[in-house]
Amino acid sequence: MIEFNIWQEFANETNGTFKEGYSWRSDSTEIEYKNWTIIFDNYTLWSGKYSTELTRVITPIILKDNFKFEIYREGFARKIEKLFGAQDIEIGYPEFDKTYTIKSNNEFKIKTLLRNKELRNLIEFQKDVNIQITNQKEIWEKELPANEFELSYFIDETISDLTVLNSLLKLFKVLLDQLSEMDCIE
Repeated sequence: MIEFNIWQEFANETNGTFKEGYSWRSDSTEIEYKNWTIIFDNYTLWSGKYSTELTRVITPIILKDNFKFEIYREGFARKIEKLFGAQDIEIGYPEFDKTYTIKSNNEFKIKTLLRNKELRNLIEFQKDVNIQITNQKEIWEKELPANEFELSYFIDETISDLTVLNSLLKLFKVLLDQLSEMDCIE
């Protein structure tokens, strides 16, 4: 029986580069898009005796204006955060505002970014959403050097559906284009 490797298949389908994992790193797919590299992989998050495998999408970026944001789907824990005063920006699309928590250091820019209907549709297509611009390497690693950031997404499961991976790729392309158009990233 031939073993199916989602990252090999995804690399083939997208003309990306398949990277074989080593040690504790999973296999991955890297896709060049304009002047960015979009990296898809799995990551095992350990906490004592408990571990969970996640799918990540990461793109190293250079911010021009320190614009940061975090968008995630409401869940029980997130609703509790809101109850106790976690800041949430409403962008003026009631269904989107009800479904997602949006945080940013620039309310005008996040509203401008999410005015893009295609972007909102791509976010809504995802089963779960955790998208952010962060200065943490690969989401949970050490802090990146000054002026280095990553646009990142993660979901608390391993994705093995090429349709979902392709929609995430499209989401990242639209996000990168929009952020570039807004003159937020190089």
